[in-house]
Amino acid sequence: MNQSVYFRCFIFLFFLSSVLYGQDNSQTPDGPMPDKPKYRFVSINPGVTLESVSLSIQGRNRDALMVQDDPGRVSWLLDVKSPEYQISQYFGVNLLLHNSNFYLNRQSIPKIFSKSASVESSSSESDSSSSDGDSISSKSNKVTEDVGTDVEGSYSMLVPIFYIGNPDTFRLGFGMGPAHVRLRGNVDFKDTASNLLIAFSGPGRNSFLNNLCAYQFVSGNLNPNSDPTLSYLVANLSSGNNLELVGYYLGSQGLLRPDSTALAAYFSGRFNAVESLAISSLMRNQVRVNSVAKFAFMMYLESPPFLGLRARVSFGGPIVKENGYSYELRTFHLALYMPIEF
Repeated sequence: MNQSVYFRCFIFLFFLSSVLYGQDNSQTPDGPMPDKPKYRFVSINPGVTLESVSLSIQGRNRDALMVQDDPGRVSWLLDVKSPEYQISQYFGVNLLLHNSNFYLNRQSIPKIFSKSASVESSSSESDSSSSDGDSISSKSNKVTEDVGTDVEGSYSMLVPIFYIGNPDTFRLGFGMGPAHVRLRGNVDFKDTASNLLIAFSGPGRNSFLNNLCAYQFVSGNLNPNSDPTLSYLVANLSSGNNLELVGYYLGSQGLLRPDSTALAAYFSGRFNAVESLAISSLMRNQVRVNSVAKFAFMMYLESPPFLGLRARVSFGGPIVKENGYSYELRTFHLALYMPIEF
């Protein structure tokens, strides 16, 4: 349904641009029409984009890779550019503000943890014929699937761009600058040893919850600066009904998923359904980021204007280091937009 809407918007942009730019206005009754002046203030670039996003999380001797459930997602584009300062005929600079939203719900995990029978059988076949290098072996031991985790977020990059070309030709650009990144969700590092340590650390409900609380802060799952509400509830997890409140809080953000951990907690008789789902979510690693990335880059190839439209293929993304983890976003997008110049 959404893709049909975007397709109609593209047709509208194409029709509007053909009306505005399709006529030959190079001549007037009084003689040749003067050249169109370059914009002086800003260029707003609405359009549509097909974007693919991945998120790599590394730190504390752990790593996880989150990806989309499809090769690309069609969404709106609204970039803003400063005036273009042409240094010479083939070189120039400008300032680009690029924004994007994304949702990632598949994770790359070792095949040994996969619940897919087809993956397990293919893994055993590849193990029997594994005579290649270590890099090929490491790739063959990974599989991407839905493991009950998801991360949603957005970023805004303000990047000074140096480009080769000019506004009337193809342009190859590259730039680096700051970015604001917001991430929210959870990942599963498949840290089996830590989970078992929590589950069998001591008898009783309070002992288990105290160890689960300590695990959350020691492992860097929680950051009081980015989510003070969740940090307070987890810090007092064994007091009152805080565990149940954690369940409602995480449920309001769509972070509760029934799985074997939740079932085991529920059938133990010590936790109700909401508390069991909260424990399952806390056994994963919480992702809470709302900060400025010191480094973000973008490189792109942009087409010359045709019927008032431009096309752009770009690659890049920001890197955030926070709470002992490095969050690296990698984006690839194919965009078609109409510059509106002031």
